[in-house]
Amino acid sequence: MFPSTAFIFVAAIASCFTGVFTAPPRSSSHINYTTVTGYFLQDEASTNASTFNFLNTNFGLINRTYTTDAAYNPTGKKTQWQRFANQVFRLNRESGHSVQYKLLFIGRHGEGYHNAAESYYGTPAWNCYYSELDGNGTVTWADARLTPKGIAQALTVNAFWASEIKNQKVPTPQSYYTSPLTRCLATANLTFSGLDLPSRHPFVPTVEELFREGISGHTCDRRGTKSYIQSAFPKYKIEPGFAETDQLWQAYHGETQVDQDIRSRAVLDDVFSSDSETYISITSHSGEIASLLRGSYFLFPFQRAVLTDCTGAQYSATEPSLSLQVSDLTSSTMAEVHALDDYYLAITLLITIAYQLFFFSIAFSLKFDKLTDFAGGTNFVVLAIITLAFSGHHHARQIVCSLFIMLWGARLSGFLLFRIIKTGKDDRFDDKRDKFWSFLGFWVFQMIWVWTVSLPVTILNSPNVTKFDQPAFGTGRDIAGVILFAIGFILESVSDVQKYLFRSNPENKGKVCDIGFFTWTRHPNYFGEIIIQFCEHRHSACGYVTNRFPAIFMIAVSPSAYGYVTGGAFSAQYAAILGPFFLTLLLMFVSGLTLQERPGAKKRYESGNHWESFSRYTKRTSILTPFPPQLYERMPTILKRTIFLEFPIYVFDPAKHADQSKVRDREAEEGNGQSQQGEDNSHDGAANHQ
Repeated sequence: MFPSTAFIFVAAIASCFTGVFTAPPRSSSHINYTTVTGYFLQDEASTNASTFNFLNTNFGLINRTYTTDAAYNPTGKKTQWQRFANQVFRLNRESGHSVQYKLLFIGRHGEGYHNAAESYYGTPAWNCYYSELDGNGTVTWADARLTPKGIAQALTVNAFWASEIKNQKVPTPQSYYTSPLTRCLATANLTFSGLDLPSRHPFVPTVEELFREGISGHTCDRRGTKSYIQSAFPKYKIEPGFAETDQLWQAYHGETQVDQDIRSRAVLDDVFSSDSETYISITSHSGEIASLLRGSYFLFPFQRAVLTDCTGAQYSATEPSLSLQVSDLTSSTMAEVHALDDYYLAITLLITIAYQLFFFSIAFSLKFDKLTDFAGGTNFVVLAIITLAFSGHHHARQIVCSLFIMLWGARLSGFLLFRIIKTGKDDRFDDKRDKFWSFLGFWVFQMIWVWTVSLPVTILNSPNVTKFDQPAFGTGRDIAGVILFAIGFILESVSDVQKYLFRSNPENKGKVCDIGFFTWTRHPNYFGEIIIQFCEHRHSACGYVTNRFPAIFMIAVSPSAYGYVTGGAFSAQYAAILGPFFLTLLLMFVSGLTLQERPGAKKRYESGNHWESFSRYTKRTSILTPFPPQLYERMPTILKRTIFLEFPIYVFDPAKHADQSKVRDREAEEGNGQSQQGEDNSHDGAANHQ
């Protein structure tokens, strides 16, 4: 495995090796590590670990063919690394849920001032006296920085990475981890900064406490404060629970090799059980790397591995028995259900299709409108219940988000069912009810709506997210999301009732509904729904600044926003924004405002149905965002068309959009009516006079 002669992947044993880990259900899981031989020179018995140099051997990757080459590389133009990456992809795809293949790039830090001091004073004097000091007045070796030589070593590896990426198309790490000691923090930064890395996997390492060097009374093993790390390396993520000051180091005390191996095994188990990525970089120390290999049993097939660091010192690690199993540190109340995929995307899609087709068959066969919207709203409830039950990990955040979408879906379906029972039919389907494909098209669209809008909760409840630790419920995002959901839910629910009661009164027939919330916005129910889905959210830690995210989504994404969820699950949680965006696009550009605003105004104008009062209402009332009507009426048109979202597609212009023949016919009828009424009045007057 990857002994080097220079710096980061240097001085340690292996800078690359593959590992297989098995993980049964998490409530009683154990992880067994096995080195997959035949791929890297580091695993070959013929390789001399003391002279091996990964810089001269393509990271030690053996030049060989794979069973996948015939289909993947028929022209023979793929590099060795590209073919190897395809082989790893196939291994993972064909393995079960309990097996994962990972490639680890393990690198040791470059030369630090503590290394230089030991070389200068000699090991006996260093161990007995100088190592317990912070420095000698000229240099400081407590939490040692890199020497100029150490910096040069790191830059050498950086240049090698750049060459490998360009020429060999080597798969770059998807996740990065580092020891909290400064020499490793700096080594990682120098090694990976400036490389042509994919945007999905930038160099943003996680600082892990337990990847530190073996703890002794030497001051070089005492880390800096959390505040120092955040200030010196602001782009780095720090693992949850990381203390401000070093809680592990004590002067004149040290951990035994057995203790170090136990905590090394623990941190590696944590990474393997919480990180779904395949290519992982770990920047650590020679002693800690040896401990990682002892504790995880990666040293097979060697009975003994000699590790050479950049100062020439050698470390040995003996291969232990491979039969030992260590329990996964993550607890669970019950085993989660793995259904088709570990994001629950396929199972929820199939359930949605089946659920909607069942109600479609009833609606089409019986020409029955009363179940259409009911099927849509209750589908949200069904998906939330199933994914929450499947997850096996009922954190407060999962329960809250699931309850919110259930509450929203149940209220929506209940209200629409009540309304359709009162009205008897849905005018939307007058031209579709008897046409199979047209009617089915609506239901297919409803399937897409339900499935996409459910994504934040679906993914939050999925095994690929619940396998990570979760921040305690009550974060700033949680509180903001709860408040915004409450505001949106009240707006949507109350405005629906207000409009229904207004229209139920015969005295209001044809009049403009301008009571309650409708005084401040023409569509308070739409605004309430969008508030449930969208709100302002700042997430500077990951580079998002003043972006719009949904209220339920804001709560659901907290595990990723606070750094608990990483890798593919992190990307999946943020990709769930597709659902709220889809719903908002529907409301604003498909089935909501576009069908209500201009068509509604056109109908009123052509029929003369309270047109004057409606025209005045639209001029003084915001289309969506609640705003005082007195101020909105005086607002410049440019602000209404931009900030207040009253886009030109919603605006009705009688000269452009009205059917003037209908207007003339209506005016003629009104004129005839007035003329007839005048004649009747004249006759009545004459009769009275007589």
